[in-house]
Amino acid sequence: MLANGNLVTANACKNSDLFFAIRGGGGGTYGVVVSTTIKAYPTTPYIAQVVAIAPYSDAQLPEFKEAVAILYESMPAMSDAGISGYGSWATQNYAPVVGNYMSGYNHALAASNKSVTDLEAIWAPIAARLAPLNGSLYISSNFYSFPDYVTYYNTLSGKQMTVGAQGGAAIGSRLLDGPALTNATGIRRMVDVTAGSQYQFALNNFCLVGGGKVATGGSDPYSGVNPAWRRTYVHNIVARGWQRGTDAATAEAIADDITFTKTGAMRDIAPDTGAYMNEADKRARTYLADFYGEALEKLQFRKLKYDPLGVFYCPTCVGSNNWYEDSAGRLCYDFGCADDY
Repeated sequence: MLANGNLVTANACKNSDLFFAIRGGGGGTYGVVVSTTIKAYPTTPYIAQVVAIAPYSDAQLPEFKEAVAILYESMPAMSDAGISGYGSWATQNYAPVVGNYMSGYNHALAASNKSVTDLEAIWAPIAARLAPLNGSLYISSNFYSFPDYVTYYNTLSGKQMTVGAQGGAAIGSRLLDGPALTNATGIRRMVDVTAGSQYQFALNNFCLVGGGKVATGGSDPYSGVNPAWRRTYVHNIVARGWQRGTDAATAEAIADDITFTKTGAMRDIAPDTGAYMNEADKRARTYLADFYGEALEKLQFRKLKYDPLGVFYCPTCVGSNNWYEDSAGRLCYDFGCADDY
């Protein structure tokens, strides 16, 4: 459904420019998608690995950060071998991260159509790099077999999130490509900065979701996704929160730390990639370039064509830079607000 009320079909043959825009350029920016047809594939068995790492005490935090850096450096090889999944880590957290340890790293990574032996072989060189740290860190690695993705997801990955905010949060993210993840000095600095200091309670999440079909999909002429995804291995996220009732100055300082310091450390090693728009920092001044990359110009043309009046607005969508909120809370076009707008 377009802004003018017309119901149209968008695919590779009809309205292909609109098809391009809604496939990665912010689907609700150009109209309301009321029906979709998607291709399904047969289910396959899944083999998963669960890893937990923790320092025995704060005295071993340097060794723990070294282990985290080694794991980041190993992610391109894991992805190239067909492994994907999610993980998180934190230091000096307010609640246990691994067992009873307040600092720790967890991941659940999996691959289809592979055996436990295959995953053990992929993990072996990484385990060898971690081996010298065994005396300083608790390290656990286990492998599991599942008949299909749904069983794997429900067992290890899927979870229900608590509904209802208990305070506020700031989040920043970056797409990390091969050069970023193999930049040993840069990765160690990033880990040190995003870990934060005691009582900051920074939480780091990584999504090993690049590579594979994501990398080879660049030849698709009907995908408006940020082209940086085609060379990305990891979508990396850092977040901090504050309790309800926190004063505005403290909340602003935390948000600034995420925007400029912690996300800045990720941007330093990946200056030319971007960020995943659904889990990113809307405060970043470069949000349009971060979210849409080299596809931005094409998407802006589609926006003007299909929604010239900006009916479908959101603060970080394509075309949002033409609008602002005035002191009365009205949404105004860049040349000003009319009393009857």
